[in-house]
Amino acid sequence: MEYIIVAFSSRSFAIQAQSVFARRGIPVTVINTPREADGSCGLSIRANIRYRASVIQTVSTTVLSGGIKAIILTGHDAAGRKIVERIR
Repeated sequence: MEYIIVAFSSRSFAIQAQSVFARRGIPVTVINTPREADGSCGLSIRANIRYRASVIQTVSTTVLSGGIKAIILTGHDAAGRKIVERIR
């Protein structure tokens, strides 16, 4: 399964993001930040890739944009190898 992951500069931004996404009806999970999103606080938000446009719009149009360190897409290829695309 593919995911969009948003890494934040502080834990408070990550927790705030969880509430913002919930109010907008976007199901997310708070996770430990993957190492590919270096330089963050250690907490990230993960959403299914089908919510990619909604996630990006939400972080671009809310106070969350000031706390973002990275946005990455992650999944696995046909051979089961992890693939990561950094989009911000």
